[in-house]
Amino acid sequence: MFPNLFTAPLRIIELFSDPFRYTVPPYQRRYSWTTKEAGQLLDDIFLAIGDGDELAEADYFLGAILLTDAGAQAEWRNGLPRTPRTLEIVDGQQRLITLTILIAVLRDLAQQDGLPWSAKLDGLINVTGNPVGATSRLQLRGCDNDVIGLCVAAAQGRRAEPDGDSLEPSAEAILEVRDHFLAELQGLSPAERWKLADYLLTRCHAVVIVANDIDHGHRMFSVLNDRGRPLARKDIIKAEVLSGLRPEIAETMLALWNATERRLGEEFDAFFSHLRVIEGKGRLPIIAGIRAVREQAGGSERFMTNLFLPASEAFEMICRGIHEGAPESAEITRRLRYLKWLGSSEWVPPTMKWLTRYRANPAEILRFLELMERFSFALRLLCIGAGKRAARFSGVMSAIDDGTLFDADLSPCKLTADEQRHITYNLRNLHERHPQTCKLVLLRLNDELAGAPQNLDPADWTVEHVLPQSPGRNGQWRQWFPDNDEREYLTQSLGNLVLVRRTQNDKASNQDFPRKKAIYFKYAQGEMPALTREVQEAEVWTPVQVREREERFLRILAHIWQLDLSALLDRSGEVNWFTARRRRAVSSA
Repeated sequence: MFPNLFTAPLRIIELFSDPFRYTVPPYQRRYSWTTKEAGQLLDDIFLAIGDGDELAEADYFLGAILLTDAGAQAEWRNGLPRTPRTLEIVDGQQRLITLTILIAVLRDLAQQDGLPWSAKLDGLINVTGNPVGATSRLQLRGCDNDVIGLCVAAAQGRRAEPDGDSLEPSAEAILEVRDHFLAELQGLSPAERWKLADYLLTRCHAVVIVANDIDHGHRMFSVLNDRGRPLARKDIIKAEVLSGLRPEIAETMLALWNATERRLGEEFDAFFSHLRVIEGKGRLPIIAGIRAVREQAGGSERFMTNLFLPASEAFEMICRGIHEGAPESAEITRRLRYLKWLGSSEWVPPTMKWLTRYRANPAEILRFLELMERFSFALRLLCIGAGKRAARFSGVMSAIDDGTLFDADLSPCKLTADEQRHITYNLRNLHERHPQTCKLVLLRLNDELAGAPQNLDPADWTVEHVLPQSPGRNGQWRQWFPDNDEREYLTQSLGNLVLVRRTQNDKASNQDFPRKKAIYFKYAQGEMPALTREVQEAEVWTPVQVREREERFLRILAHIWQLDLSALLDRSGEVNWFTARRRRAVSSA
């Protein structure tokens, strides 16, 4: 062991136990991960777990965590100190915050299910012993610390939600990742969530490095991040594949490999991950999976010619999100863009498989992508987790092979009557159930209302409730919406939602209707979404208008995604739903 350096491989359960307590020093950047990076981490863990009784990967490596401890360095020379130590994070802040959020969400769901292991998870993200109760093991700075402590680490009984108008982007990102994890894990059974929690705590690990001062820590950071080039999985795969080629074609194949790597850039590793799934080796680790795929293909030459090159062309089209050179190209590009909005990648392997087979047939490509869009968004409307979505798309790949993908009765993309009812139920208050999915649905609706793609970037837009979620007691909103049950329902209705930029959302908040309209259009930057523009001409905002707008939106969704929303469009059913709510409220009182 180095005299001024402690290093050890630690499991997550050890990383979130004494003596470790963490603080973010002033020089560090704020939390910057989005649901894309956090979602990818969760997806990678699910892939490592696999969907069978045996784990796909025995463990999952999260990289190095670099910390500094200015005092009591002698304690570290003998192993972990016995007394708690507050360590500054030099490298690994984004991962530690994201892991804290994930553990907290797993704890919250365990509490809802009444399971005893929720206390174990709470003990990892909170430390007890201070006079006012538990304190988050991870201490951030400013508004971020309030959000991580009160809205994430705090148990649900002690939780407080912040005023959205005053949040900084880093704090908003924390809450968005929390809500994303919650939406992804709610669709799992308690047993599946415990399997995830157990794997996360006991099978996921990091190498922890503790330096005795910031200068030493900074030098280590530079070495870890800037010097040298680690041997990546793609390098190992490249060496093994190219070494198996005949000398007379090796140079040509090397040039094709290098050209593909340049075009795919950072997505090259992901390409191999998807390729092994396409070829039925998804339960194996990536390197072992590609080895098995190469052997299955009949050696390196056939692997390169029959799999690597055509599949990489298909994957490049997906990454670019652009198709060119055919009458169907504009629509193909449009459907790819909608799928890429989803962030996760379950739809990518079957799409690669189809594009590889039909790359010369744009009509078939468009036919498939229309189906994938409908199916992918339907699964999001079901609000099921990533693992279940991956299983459904595995069925899609099987259907491509056996020719049943477009069979009216046998297609895995066909929704059951129960799933149609579940979607109908979720659409009543989709923003409350899954804010990110709701935003994507509104963006999709917006393109239909505009008559052509407006090419809005989901990251630039937020969902705004025209009728506020907390209207004043004596204001105009209460006059327009006097019935409490009706107002509660219509507040979350699709008919009450618009798309605005974050600055507009913050300014509009609980303002009256004329002020909200002025804010929507006064602070507009660039093209205004068609969905929001139609509010401009309204003089009032009443239950009749919200209902009519909701019905119009639902009919559009039912048409473009072939959904049966008749129960939600049936006004008598809606009245019965209100009546049932009132009866439940009276009986519970």
